[in-house]
Amino acid sequence: MPTTLVRAAAFLVGFWLALLLLQPLAARADARDEDLRLMEDGVYSAINATRAEQHRVILERLPALDAVAREHSADMAARHYLSHDTPEGLNPVDRIQRGGVDGMTLAGENVGLTNRPNPNREIVEGWIASPVHRANLLHPAFNATGVGIARAADGTLYYTQVFVTFPKP
Repeated sequence: MPTTLVRAAAFLVGFWLALLLLQPLAARADARDEDLRLMEDGVYSAINATRAEQHRVILERLPALDAVAREHSADMAARHYLSHDTPEGLNPVDRIQRGGVDGMTLAGENVGLTNRPNPNREIVEGWIASPVHRANLLHPAFNATGVGIARAADGTLYYTQVFVTFPKP
């Protein structure tokens, strides 16, 4: 706590300068977040286009599932692993339930990573070419999804797409 008027003024000037100088950094972080959100939208659209071609129901994108997928991608990016299970042993169902998503009867997940140009294309084409990943993204019972992408410090992009089935009302 400043004890004099001069120290209080100095504190306020310093605080104002810090805010002024840090604002461009925050704007860049927001732009990076927006870039990742646009990429997530692209994955969601590409997967639904593939499902439509195969006469599958279009997946509803749910914010709670996006949050689960983003959190897993961010964890993989921060700790440099690629797996459906966290190092602590949490699997996709555990993470979905921890994310507050209730009432599902089936769940699946696709994960991937890339540091190449045109990352969405590489990930989506890779999932379509892989029998196990393709089975998830075309599973006729799935009716909802969430997509999350995170960037590691080295620039590698980590992708997670969760798929769930909610009973029809």
